[in-house]
Amino acid sequence: MFKKLFLGFLQFIFCHFLYRVKYYGVENLKNVDKCLVCPNHSNTFEPLWVYVKDKHMWIMAKAELFNNKIVAKLLKTYNVFPIKRGQKDARSLIHAINIVKNNDHSKLLIFPEGTRIPKDKERGRAKVGPVYIAAKAQVPIIPVYITKNASLFSSPKVTFGKPMQIPEDVVDDKTKLQNMSNELLDRIYSLKEEEKK
Repeated sequence: MFKKLFLGFLQFIFCHFLYRVKYYGVENLKNVDKCLVCPNHSNTFEPLWVYVKDKHMWIMAKAELFNNKIVAKLLKTYNVFPIKRGQKDARSLIHAINIVKNNDHSKLLIFPEGTRIPKDKERGRAKVGPVYIAAKAQVPIIPVYITKNASLFSSPKVTFGKPMQIPEDVVDDKTKLQNMSNELLDRIYSLKEEEKK
């Protein structure tokens, strides 16, 4: 009960009051049973904006957020788990693969740029982790575009794109893996045009 109430409180504050978040293409998320959900990233509260759209959502987040034991316990309550940035974290990758393979209706939120993109930068570099996980788990990826650098009391848009299928053989070819990751990032930012409609 507390979990649901606290999430409802956070949703009201950060999705309706401080920001008036608008959603588009949510059916693309709802129409798949299992998937990765991959948005661009420029605002601290974007994970919550996406998380609230599906009760089976998991989040991969930077390990530094788990340094505080109380915060770590709270995050784990809401299906958030850590990954070490800037290094190979095989344990977290295996955990991520198992989440989507072994849990019904599971959806895993990962930011393919790996970190928030500053205002003066158009976009980041595509990390290969999300495509690798999707290929190993054999689930599609839902690209998502979120209005960049949304300010307080603005109405950022969250646009869910159509599923992107990932061939299993990309895991055996580093070039294919990076190319597919670049294509994913292109699809994410192409949704910016949908945002203008």
